[in-house]
Amino acid sequence: MLLRLVLVSTMLPPPPSEAEAVAAFNEGKLELALKLHRERAAAPGVHAPAALYGVHDSLRALYRTTGDVAHLCEALDVASGLLARGGFASEKERASWVELEATDAALVGKVGAKCASPPSEPTPTSEPPPSEPTPTSEPTPTPMTGPTRTAGPRAEGPAPQPGSKDSTPEPGAKDRPPWRPRGRVIAASVLGGVGLGLLGGMAGALVRRDQAEAELAAIVDGAQGREYTAAERAAAHDADDRYVRLHATWPALLAVGCVSVITSVAVLLAPSRAGSRARARAGGTGFVYSF
Repeated sequence: MLLRLVLVSTMLPPPPSEAEAVAAFNEGKLELALKLHRERAAAPGVHAPAALYGVHDSLRALYRTTGDVAHLCEALDVASGLLARGGFASEKERASWVELEATDAALVGKVGAKCASPPSEPTPTSEPPPSEPTPTSEPTPTPMTGPTRTAGPRAEGPAPQPGSKDSTPEPGAKDRPPWRPRGRVIAASVLGGVGLGLLGGMAGALVRRDQAEAELAAIVDGAQGREYTAAERAAAHDADDRYVRLHATWPALLAVGCVSVITSVAVLLAPSRAGSRARARAGGTGFVYSF
């Protein structure tokens, strides 16, 4: 008997070497590489997780080459089946296959493919099957022991839904910032922009006033010990007029700009008034309103 087993084992063809499968993969013969890797993974005595790497890589390459999602689904099945069976040499090897399964699932979801899954067994229900009624010869009348109950007054319609006073506030609702209407936000933004523009104009007026004062001082310093020329007199009058005008303008710009900015802040931070909620339901004589 032992001799027969030895003869049978010597007659079996050896599994394909990993070098042959890798060479076929590098030459672009992906179908042949997949076949050789599968034969190697199915051979006895071969560490399946290590041999199935080639099967998985070949299926991924076939999907990239042909675009057939069946190869991608098969790669996902290989990873999922191996993780279900186990038999890993180390935790690091198992973690690598977990990562491969997650990548395959992400690719399947990205392309929107639906891979076939094994059918699940139907869950038995606790409800018994309906039994057929047993035919009787004559129906038995039910004796009436009292007056029949008469129907009450018909409802006039669905009751109004509870308003904001009846409903329980959501957790953390008091901590939320109050809602601001869109029109109020726009108005506050416009007022704030106008106020900031006026304040910028005030700063410009102060700078030009100082420039006019400097020009006037330079003319006075240059004419010491002599009479002013006609050009110096005209320049001095122009600088003096600008100084007086700008000196009276910047306080007005400052006041109006500050009022605009303060008004915009007040409009934005003013508390919102809760709007009333009116509901109507059908009634016998018309509509019934509730607030």
